[in-house]
Amino acid sequence: MESPKITVIVPVYNVAAYIEKCAISLFQQTLDSLEILFIDDCSPDNSVEIIKETLKKYPVRNSLTRIIRMPSNGGLAAVRRQGIIEATGQYIIHCDGDDWVDLDLYERLYDTAVEKGADIVVCDEIHECYDGSHLRKVGLLPEHCKDVIKNWYKAALGMFCHNKLVKRSLYTEHDILPWVGLNMWEDNGLLPRVFYYGDKLVQIHDSYYHYNRTNINAMTSGYGIKQVEQMISIAEHLTDFFESKPDAKDFDKTVKAFQFLAKINLVTDSFANLRRYNNTFKDSESIIHELDLNAFSAKGRFRFRMVKYHLGWLFVLMFKMKKFLYK
Repeated sequence: MESPKITVIVPVYNVAAYIEKCAISLFQQTLDSLEILFIDDCSPDNSVEIIKETLKKYPVRNSLTRIIRMPSNGGLAAVRRQGIIEATGQYIIHCDGDDWVDLDLYERLYDTAVEKGADIVVCDEIHECYDGSHLRKVGLLPEHCKDVIKNWYKAALGMFCHNKLVKRSLYTEHDILPWVGLNMWEDNGLLPRVFYYGDKLVQIHDSYYHYNRTNINAMTSGYGIKQVEQMISIAEHLTDFFESKPDAKDFDKTVKAFQFLAKINLVTDSFANLRRYNNTFKDSESIIHELDLNAFSAKGRFRFRMVKYHLGWLFVLMFKMKKFLYK
């Protein structure tokens, strides 16, 4: 039996308010041979029931749609890992359960991949916010995947799983899977390794992934010190990965960039954590003046500028005052 053209991996956890819209956008895809894996991370709500009821309206999708229940709640990294292991498609892409996609997106991505002989195809995003829809176009990318990582420190491409179609053989032949237990920045841990082994890179425009920024329960909406420690662990793993390669020197600045971007999250409302910042990845300070500002959120850029000009202590003080005033 011929492999499906694409496997789309959908993490499912507490997305009952959004999963029907997500599922409909997948079931109505113009691509015929589409494997859809809903990975249920022991969701406590009725998300799975909604998926099952929605699927009944699209019997043509029955044969290639599976709902896989995790043995216990393992978090996003474990879910993505299981999805990649279970996938049988020629290519793999991810779609979060609170987001949705244009109906021709996966056909466009697949056709482009086959026509161009690409290992990775990147699409643009539309951020769906309370104040409307905002297009986020990906800038012009190099033709080779490895060049993205070599120059990432000065030309940061968001390492999101959801807008990158990846040839499945990149995962299987190089044993690339998310690091279990590291759920914050799990995509930053995964995609740089995929790009390292990839060859031909292309991109499409005019068909989009819709990133829902209105879900206040999304993991990326807020985090604390445990999540920051996970980011630092991801940076440590990436450091080990690239340092083990024969061309490690080509990625030295990008490794330092990931180290710095992880540790800067220690600079919040605690002078103790500011000391941790000063003692973590000390060599990464050398990359500060070469970093691409696009690697930071709008809020993150202010913190970065404060740290860049040795005003981290002032940022901590301001953060403390803000918390005190808004108690």
